[in-house]
Amino acid sequence: MILILSEEDDSSTTDVLQWLNTLNKKWFRINETDKIELEFIGDDIVFKMNSSSFLLSEIKSFWYRRGYFNVTGFEKTHIEQIDMLRNEEIRTFIQFLHYRLYKIKHLNSFKNSSVNKLIIGDIARKFKLKTPNDFIISNKTYLSKILDNSRERYITKVISGNCMQDFDDFTIINFTSLIDLKKVNSENFFPSLAQNYIEKKYELRIFYLERNFYSMAIFSQNDDQTNIDFRNYNKTRPNRCVPFKLPNEVEEKITALMEKIDLNCGSIDMIVTLENEYVFLEVNPVGQFGMVSFPCNYNLEKKIAEYL
Repeated sequence: MILILSEEDDSSTTDVLQWLNTLNKKWFRINETDKIELEFIGDDIVFKMNSSSFLLSEIKSFWYRRGYFNVTGFEKTHIEQIDMLRNEEIRTFIQFLHYRLYKIKHLNSFKNSSVNKLIIGDIARKFKLKTPNDFIISNKTYLSKILDNSRERYITKVISGNCMQDFDDFTIINFTSLIDLKKVNSENFFPSLAQNYIEKKYELRIFYLERNFYSMAIFSQNDDQTNIDFRNYNKTRPNRCVPFKLPNEVEEKITALMEKIDLNCGSIDMIVTLENEYVFLEVNPVGQFGMVSFPCNYNLEKKIAEYL
């Protein structure tokens, strides 16, 4: 049986499940909103959800797509010290559960589902991948000196990669934007990421699956609306997107990076400069891949189902 841990509204998971059905593979999906109970019976663990149950030993393949195990069945005692201990115990045995799942055939895991783009950039440079020059800054005077002493323009974007904040009736999206010192209204501000802006020939979205690459070129620089950030979609006149083949040397460097950070699946962002240099931006272990799969006819949903 294949176990998938995901989020309820993740359509990519649903697309993969349709292929699992076509391939006659047995699966069980758990979303982070699903309440599950765990029963420990020696070397095995019983998963219980609604009226269904199965054993850990029945799981032959695991896909960590997104989310977490929402384990219930442990009532609070209303004694703070005891509840703190019980919560720590719960975290510990869930950590052990992920460890057991990591030992079987799997795509990614909870432990590396969120990566630090600053750390990944530092590791990428050790593998001779070109990256932007990035730093964190929180002082206007120092920022002004950097801008004055450089012939380059600089951009800013969120450090964590969490660019969307959902409210009751609206959503805020933080796009990448050029730094304009005139819009910085205070001497000290919240620590922010700054990177040198790199003129691009086109940008790449790459899906990596077990040493295989499925790449797409996006001609976002041809549109003022998407030139700085592709995610600022022009729905009236969408960017041209085409299949792309990375140079072998670049694939080898990325493979070495992915193995170093223990990821066998992920969505990678790169740009190609006007001088045809390949610049690594970031990797997202749980990024969307439908945006690469459908325009390029890669059928990634089927490939994931076949792997599982």
